[in-house]
Amino acid sequence: MDHSLLTHIEAAVGSGKVVVSAEDDAVVALVQETIKSGRTASFYLSRAQARTLRELHWTPELVRDSRLEQVSGEEKARIESELGIADIGSFRFGRFACKQGHEFSAFDFLRHGIREHGRAAVQAIFDLKDVAFLRVNPHFAVNCATCDQPMEGGITYEGDTYAGCSYPDPPVCR
Repeated sequence: MDHSLLTHIEAAVGSGKVVVSAEDDAVVALVQETIKSGRTASFYLSRAQARTLRELHWTPELVRDSRLEQVSGEEKARIESELGIADIGSFRFGRFACKQGHEFSAFDFLRHGIREHGRAAVQAIFDLKDVAFLRVNPHFAVNCATCDQPMEGGITYEGDTYAGCSYPDPPVCR
């Protein structure tokens, strides 16, 4: 094993995080159990693990019910020109609205991410080559970009490197 890899693992664990190495089916089972538990966690998965979870999670019914749609070319252009986030790939987002009917889009989600974590951190996720980032049972607190009212409900998204977010209700694991 490359010593520099152990240095990175030691730094991650030393900062209070955990690193797990296991066969793909064990990792998928761990993610599924975390989803079902309602606990919040972030997973950095191989592309194969993310594909398996995508196949288990994003049933046609769930895609329809969450209004998960491919981000349009126009919105991608706006994300790149106004937010400076390039090449979001096959990113899909489930738009939703505040009580006043203002829509919260992928643009608004990424703008919120930039405010919270910085442009470089958001772009870094889209730049991942062999890894997909999955956020399980996240607790987002976002306000409407138009009227500044707190938004309710879960944010659903999914893509090549942003493997998305998963919630336990409705059941997501077959």
